Amino acid sequence: MKKFLFVALLFPCLLSLAQETDVFFYQRALDHKNNGRYNESLADLDKAISINNNKAPYFFARASVKMSLQKDKMALKDFNTCLSLAPADTLAYIERGLLRFRLNDKRGAVRDFTKALELDKGNYRVFIYRAESKAILSDFMGAIGDYTVFLDKYPDSTLYLYPRACSKIELKDYTGAIEDLNSFIKWDSANVNGFIKRGIAYFDVDKLPEAKDDFSKAIALDDKNAEAFYRRGILLKKEGQTQAACLDLSRAGELGHVLAYGAIKVLCNNNDSNLPNK
Repeated sequence: MKKFLFVALLFPCLLSLAQETDVFFYQRALDHKNNGRYNESLADLDKAISINNNKAPYFFARASVKMSLQKDKMALKDFNTCLSLAPADTLAYIERGLLRFRLNDKRGAVRDFTKALELDKGNYRVFIYRAESKAILSDFMGAIGDYTVFLDKYPDSTLYLYPRACSKIELKDYTGAIEDLNSFIKWDSANVNGFIKRGIAYFDVDKLPEAKDDFSKAIALDDKNAEAFYRRGILLKKEGQTQAACLDLSRAGELGHVLAYGAIKVLCNNNDSNLPNK
């Protein structure tokens, strides 16, 4: 009888000790995270790591939770620790790359995405992440290469023809950009930016009727798009339609285009020199 009482009294203590393990806190933290209880998840992950700070998944999970809580710099430290413990963790490189992208460290993001691809060349989504980073860094050739790898693998992913076309325009490959944008606009005929970008490409190969048509379509889709009015205004001036050009430029200025009033000073006052065009 005494043994039974002793065991009965001891059992709750043993149960409590069994629950106070790093695995218990980690598993409970994942449940909290999956249900959007990020503060509770973070508290449990802190406990798990205080018990065992040699488990890469714990740091990965805590970094993810911190990202959800907008604690990005703290999350970066946890990803760093995770990768020091598990240097071949592809997903950790991808997530740290996305975090670095968010922190405006595009070069760091490219390094992480490149490492992830070295570990797993079949993760084609990473080519898109790296392409976006490269484009912001003005590595347009690299961006085009990454978009192309993805599009060759997934040719129906028409969405990514648009950013590839934008990089081609930056490299003055207007013919290639027009081809990409033709397919993109066929896929999404209500995309204002698609018409504007194709209009720019047409303009730069001196296909003014096609360019004007695209700028006009963009305005028909969004009559408050300053860029479309600005671009059409510049084109109309080139065609010799000064009054119409100045009206478009005036509207672009009203809508906030930063170059519009500078263009008006030049184009609408009988002085065509020093035209702002970028």
